[in-house]
Amino acid sequence: MAKYKVLQTFRDIKTDEVYKKDQEIEMTVKRADEAAENLKNHKGEFLERIDNKEDNEGDK
Repeated sequence: MAKYKVLQTFRDIKTDEVYKKDQEIEMTVKRADEAAENLKNHKGEFLERIDNKEDNEGDK
């Protein structure tokens, strides 16, 4: 799972959950990509990844 910051309020069409602006959520990268694809007809970005693979490199 990856962490994302919600940039614009939207409703997830698979879960029917409403994500509000500035909320921090966790979802798989695959699901985030699907959501971005579904929202591409709307203006702007909706999710910003806030965890970073580089942050986890020290865990190896």
